[in-house]
Amino acid sequence: MTMFERIAVTGGSGLLGTQVIQRLAGTARLTNIDRNAPRIAHSGDYQQASITDYDAMKAILQGHDALIHLAAIPNPREASAETTFHANVQGAWCVMQAAEDAGVRRVVVASSDSVFGLSYNPPDWKPHYLPVDEAHPVRPREVYSLSKKVTETIAASFAVRGQLEVLAVRPSHIIFPRGYGELETRAADLQNYHFWAWIAPEDAAQVFDRAINMSDYRGFDVFTAAAIEGLNTRPTLDMATERWGTGIPLQRPETYDRLPTASVLDTTKAREILGYTPAVDRGALVKRAAEWLQTEHREVGEAW
Repeated sequence: MTMFERIAVTGGSGLLGTQVIQRLAGTARLTNIDRNAPRIAHSGDYQQASITDYDAMKAILQGHDALIHLAAIPNPREASAETTFHANVQGAWCVMQAAEDAGVRRVVVASSDSVFGLSYNPPDWKPHYLPVDEAHPVRPREVYSLSKKVTETIAASFAVRGQLEVLAVRPSHIIFPRGYGELETRAADLQNYHFWAWIAPEDAAQVFDRAINMSDYRGFDVFTAAAIEGLNTRPTLDMATERWGTGIPLQRPETYDRLPTASVLDTTKAREILGYTPAVDRGALVKRAAEWLQTEHREVGEAW
């Protein structure tokens, strides 16, 4: 069981939202708030609403103890810059204001690893150090990563007000079946704009579950969610040097001594504080992808 009796999930009909709903099913009374109908049947409620509709959000959130806010434009390619910024930023404020006014106790919001400024930005924007952890400077440049940074600022401001317990999760690239056909290509791509970092859907859902149920809340905090190793099969530091050049300091050199293909992203904080334990490694992902592609016999389109 969870810490909370009633949990709402915005975007619960989406790809990640479906995983979160499945993970939480049976542990709490769930409400899926989405413009689209659920992908799966579950024992909770479905409420059709837009996250930018304050009155609707406040009415739906009455009586809920906690909220996981996932609904957003998921990348800079899905919509115009204006639509992306409005949906993600206005939506985040609206949802958290409605949650505060409805008496919700805790909110966990979905941010993105794009706030670090490594993805979607100029190729010469290299990391300040490796592996990249939550203390790394953020420098969003395009509208999507900017909208996620602003979302974090909104979340922190609500936490300071003291009525909501607010946490943010920065998922890496979540690999769903639509991306299975490009694993090998993207793993070898020196300019992969996810810098080879990734996470399985169920592991991303795990981090949100653990964040919503973290018992020792200490104020607003941010957690990076990624797999322990990258998609790359070559040593991560070799690829990083070829991509960004030499001179990147190693903050945790033992990371790459233990596992040469360790991720560019550091998940130590999520593992130590939340108890996050990834269930899917690269080998399991590759096997899963091969089996799915063989079974489904389908063309996999652009998904990155």
